[in-house]
Amino acid sequence: MTSTPLLNMLTENKLNENNSKEWKWILIIVLTYRNLKIVLDNKCPPTTQIEARKSCEESNEIACRYMLASVTRTLYKQLESYKTAKAILDKLEDMSRGQAALAQ
Repeated sequence: MTSTPLLNMLTENKLNENNSKEWKWILIIVLTYRNLKIVLDNKCPPTTQIEARKSCEESNEIACRYMLASVTRTLYKQLESYKTAKAILDKLEDMSRGQAALAQ
């Protein structure tokens, strides 16, 4: 992972129970800048489109690493088995909704 000011913002503001909106905002900026946000928006093409699928899988892998590097160790352990950036984000959003419900 090459260090950049945007990536530093993500890793310096690790996701915790108090900053989920800010973390997601920074994540979207980083993924957009690195042309990786597509992995959150679309599924990879079918296996018959080998080059496109390979590119998508590589982008997904990088996005997952960015995401996992920017969460607390406890969250990392809960998320490391998820295979796609979209699945990680969906799980985090589910967890966030659960915390909001508990706080009410």
